[in-house]
Amino acid sequence: MSDVQKFLAENNQPEYRLQQFNHAYYQQLITSFDELTTWSKDLRSKLQQLPFSSLKLIKTISTPKKDTIKALFSLVRNPQAKMETVLMRHDDGRNTVCISCMVGCPVGCAFCATGQMGLKEKLTTQEIIDQILYFARWLKDKEEKVSNVVYMGMGEPMLNLDVVEESIDILINPKKVGMSQRRLTVSTAGFPSQIRQFVDDGYDQLNLAISLHAPNQELRKKIMPIAKTFSMKKLFAAIDYYVQQCNKRVSYEYILLKGVNDQDKHARELAILLRNRLAHVNLIPYNPVLGVKYEKPSKKKVLRFAQILTDRSISNSIRVTMGAEIDAACGQLAA
Repeated sequence: MSDVQKFLAENNQPEYRLQQFNHAYYQQLITSFDELTTWSKDLRSKLQQLPFSSLKLIKTISTPKKDTIKALFSLVRNPQAKMETVLMRHDDGRNTVCISCMVGCPVGCAFCATGQMGLKEKLTTQEIIDQILYFARWLKDKEEKVSNVVYMGMGEPMLNLDVVEESIDILINPKKVGMSQRRLTVSTAGFPSQIRQFVDDGYDQLNLAISLHAPNQELRKKIMPIAKTFSMKKLFAAIDYYVQQCNKRVSYEYILLKGVNDQDKHARELAILLRNRLAHVNLIPYNPVLGVKYEKPSKKKVLRFAQILTDRSISNSIRVTMGAEIDAACGQLAA
């Protein structure tokens, strides 16, 4: 927390006080400044002038199975701005936090609830980190940990890139959260120059997920406004740069929309597009959004789409939907 660093400087405190704070806040996961017992009572009392968290929890809601929990937060600096974060508790023991980097989103994908909101606020570094720490503290009570973080919640990470990178630095800093880059995934609708910058800035071990959702330029333009500005040719040039520099497989998110992009011809076209690439396709049956015209395809149609990809040696999986009953699944976050 940069505010703490400033606080220590103003109170003429030695540098090791910051190390003590970071250990307690990020690793011991204290729930209030009162638990910062390596500091004197007087110093802790002065620290109370700072907010402990940049977020205020409004409420949480969970699925009947308790495998997905969604938290609604407001920003301390702007209580009218509200955003959502999701914890997914997988059967294999992983605990994945899906975090937001914005309130709303300016990209405006036609099938996405967040996209219908427009951009309300860009989150700060601490507002991103505090989403993770909320669930890290919750899991600590159950003797569990956050194992993975995905930047797949509200907002477009590449349009808040400096802040996203600062939050990643905190996550991978061994003296702070201490996660591996390989446990982090950043998803983007596809901003070529920012993808290149992300690689050049040294984030070459993180997982990159591309929200593709169409196998050709014309169809992509109809459902994703970003394609009108950045063609698939430009996007794939940036993706190729990522693969050349990082030698890592790219995940392609493909939401299946009934009668729109789920036909056999689309699967064959997608296979041609990704042939000879380091690629894995995550097929996501559409999660309904109130007021949005799209529908979910049949299970038979989804399986056939996947089989066409498999027959053409394109690695793929059908995403297990988690949290749809509480509007916490892919594309449903809307605060």
